[in-house]
Amino acid sequence: MARSSKKNNRNLAILLFIGAAIFATVALASQKTSWFNFAKGPADTPALTNLNSAGDIVTTTNPDGTMGPATFSKNASNALPSYLKGTLFFNVSSEEGNVLGANSNKTSAVSDFVNLFIVIKKIEVHIAQQGDPKTNTKPQRLSRWETLDLATPISVDLLKLADEDSPVLVAVSKLAAGRYTQVRLYIDEAFGELANEDVVQFKIPGKNGIVKVVKSFKIDAGGQTTLTMEFDPLKSIKKSGNDYILKPVIGKMQVE
Repeated sequence: MARSSKKNNRNLAILLFIGAAIFATVALASQKTSWFNFAKGPADTPALTNLNSAGDIVTTTNPDGTMGPATFSKNASNALPSYLKGTLFFNVSSEEGNVLGANSNKTSAVSDFVNLFIVIKKIEVHIAQQGDPKTNTKPQRLSRWETLDLATPISVDLLKLADEDSPVLVAVSKLAAGRYTQVRLYIDEAFGELANEDVVQFKIPGKNGIVKVVKSFKIDAGGQTTLTMEFDPLKSIKKSGNDYILKPVIGKMQVE
């Protein structure tokens, strides 16, 4: 009888231990988002495709109005092995032709300036499907923002770009292979220099500092994709009384 009681106690202890282990495993798993191993790497090795915590996924709108991580270093893509990533080159350009020359629109407020700077503080891209588009691996559908590798705010002279008819490279970023659907560029400030060398600060009303472009593009694993966002300075600057107002207008977004 005593032996039977000890055996029952031992079995109960084992069951309690197993139950505690299961509870701990479930609790730990709840802190991670779903992960998928259908993406394959060298020698057909499985690869985790999402290592963000559940809290990171839920919190997508930041206090400053941006959507992605505060910096490039906090992207979910950084947790991926290199063979599941590609390179994104991001350029900014301005309307083709010399907007200051004889063919410029003299009725535009832009004609008052010899240069026109925008200060870009952050650029984000939205990924909708993760996985190499070139392969037959099943893509992972998701909705996540990634921040491009922009170390410090960058000043870009839109009039100079238009005059030279040449884009400027502002960010190079290693990101998860997949399909992307949107770009957001955040302008911190804008200013221009008049012919008399006076510097004028432009007003940016409301959310006009957020440039949103819905554009589908893909990044292949091991490949390179180039995005070029073209501003139209003639339509972006308005004058109201003594104030100059920036309402960015994008002529087109090129994908190469």
